[in-house]
Amino acid sequence: MLHQMFRTHTHTKKQKIFHLFLLITLIVLFAYQQQLAYGQQYVIVDRENGDRLSGIWRGGTDTHFEIEYQGQILRLPVMGYRLSFTSDLTNIADRTAAKYFRNGLMLLELGLPEQAKNRFEAAIEEFPKYPDAHYQLGLLYKTNGDNTNALERFRSVAILDAANFDLVSHFRELGDAALANEAYGKAVENYRLILQYYPDHASVPGLSYITGFLFVEKLADDDEGLSLLESAVKQYPDMLSHEKALFLIGKLQARKGELENALHTLRGFVLRYPVSEWVYEARLTRAEVNLKLGRVEEARSEAAQVHDMSVDETMKERAKQIVDQTRWTVYTVAEHLPDNRVQAIAIDGTRLWVGTPNGVMLFGTDFNNWTPMSKVPRLINSSTETVPDVRSIAVDSDDVWIGTRSQGAIHYNKSAGEIRGTYTLTDGLPAWVKDIKMDDTEVWFATDNGVVRKTRSNIEPPVVYNRQQSFIQADNIETLLLTSTTVWGASADGAVVTFNRETEEWSLYNSTEMRKGMTVVGFDTAEDHLLFTWFNTDEQANGYFRADLDGLNGKSTTLHTGIVDEKKLRNIYIEGVLDDSPVVEDNEAPAVEFSSETEALEIQPPPPATPLVLWIATDDLFYTHHTRSGEWEDTMTPRIITGELLIHAFAVGNGRVWIATDNGLAAMNLQ
Repeated sequence: MLHQMFRTHTHTKKQKIFHLFLLITLIVLFAYQQQLAYGQQYVIVDRENGDRLSGIWRGGTDTHFEIEYQGQILRLPVMGYRLSFTSDLTNIADRTAAKYFRNGLMLLELGLPEQAKNRFEAAIEEFPKYPDAHYQLGLLYKTNGDNTNALERFRSVAILDAANFDLVSHFRELGDAALANEAYGKAVENYRLILQYYPDHASVPGLSYITGFLFVEKLADDDEGLSLLESAVKQYPDMLSHEKALFLIGKLQARKGELENALHTLRGFVLRYPVSEWVYEARLTRAEVNLKLGRVEEARSEAAQVHDMSVDETMKERAKQIVDQTRWTVYTVAEHLPDNRVQAIAIDGTRLWVGTPNGVMLFGTDFNNWTPMSKVPRLINSSTETVPDVRSIAVDSDDVWIGTRSQGAIHYNKSAGEIRGTYTLTDGLPAWVKDIKMDDTEVWFATDNGVVRKTRSNIEPPVVYNRQQSFIQADNIETLLLTSTTVWGASADGAVVTFNRETEEWSLYNSTEMRKGMTVVGFDTAEDHLLFTWFNTDEQANGYFRADLDGLNGKSTTLHTGIVDEKKLRNIYIEGVLDDSPVVEDNEAPAVEFSSETEALEIQPPPPATPLVLWIATDDLFYTHHTRSGEWEDTMTPRIITGELLIHAFAVGNGRVWIATDNGLAAMNLQ
């Protein structure tokens, strides 16, 4: 671009006027150097009378210079001409803009920077692509401490004619100042201009790493950070920052789901930097990636090494959690599930029934096996017009009942090996069966239109209880529980209803422990106690309720707080068994109230006397609570599940815990 006679090659801040002959000599030498550095250059020749011509620079001495003009070589004397150079003729300012610019330089020499600024701005207004004017304004803004405007002006210079301006020092100073002020976005703007327009500068290797680190650690821009760091380690592998960069690349690849790349990168990191401060973190990341890929043994090995070698308690705890994760096995369609979305499970001796939107399936699970048993499921799945969307399963030694979303209920008799009936709207059963419970005498159904009761010993039509046909206080029933004297039901709108099996009357259940806004989502019985799970959107909390079988002496315990997502609040499940472990103390330890991190919040009154082991599962945690000792043992729910973890059902039996999720069936041995 144009290099005015009043400015030296380095474009320093101070402007000096030299003797015309000396200045022109310097310009000629400058042009000669530029020709060597950048190849072909154009020269603009202005005469004192205002005439102008331009051509290709062909060299010069201290008395004459030569240009190629319209195919001819012109040799002209230095005296009487003003010479300017550019690499792009489209950036040549017109005479008016050049006049404003020259006046601005003269005003600078006179110590009038504000007036000079006005002239430079006038030059740009006349000719916006005037890099010299942008540059001078950048210097003025920088001198005044206006780094934002200085950056914009220097950026314009770089875009227009970076090759003929040394802007690296300016961008570096502005970037370093922004970094010192924790203005990380501005810092990377300046550093990236150096990387973009001056890729061969000596500062580029270091800046490539620095800028990548800022994107990752300060700006949370993984895409830009990963791209820069990958380029840096490839081009400049001998820099000290290579170690940290290689580690971060592996972490970012894992975070972005580039799992195989992450394993490869982190393996290289561990081999190259075996005593790095990040080596244990790298190994744990590899373990987590192997878990996601289903490589359980590799994950366990990596985590176990960290647990044994590290002295950092935080690292050891993370390693333990990963080892705990390796106890989980996830079954999907690859293991013969009809669908990865598992909506219902039921333990049947050593067998397991699994319900999905694409039908039901049965598996043998004895001796830690997983054996598909498809004959009976095929019979059940073909008993309706389309494959049933299974939402609930109830099973005992004689019968299997399947509840569906749109096709009612299906009854399979084990001893006869046949479908005994399908019950739909025409049979008096609502189409959507959400839950099924049965005992020796009756089968009960929770539906979207009330509760249905069916006697097992006769063929009488089922009895429907809803607000149109009976005194039940709610219609849309989500879940049920049967005891010898009472049927419990929880509705979608938060009501808990009870049916006295002796008087055959419905009533609403109330307890001082059941606060406003609580919605019960699950029931279980354990020995002589009821267990409810609940959530409360108003309080952004969930937990469980424990009471005697008649609902008296209830106590509610909050487990998690601060949860906004209603799905995560709702997905909480509980099962209880008698704690038959050896008695260590006579008195039970007090129950505790847990936050989302399972930290004790407050001491609760002593629980009922019967000691239980409570198994609790949520989308974020799976843990057990020993009511006798007060101990909680938590294990993160299976992170080897692909995608978001949403739980739909939970069961404990045959030495395993089973968790039905949106993305497969997770199982863990209880030993």
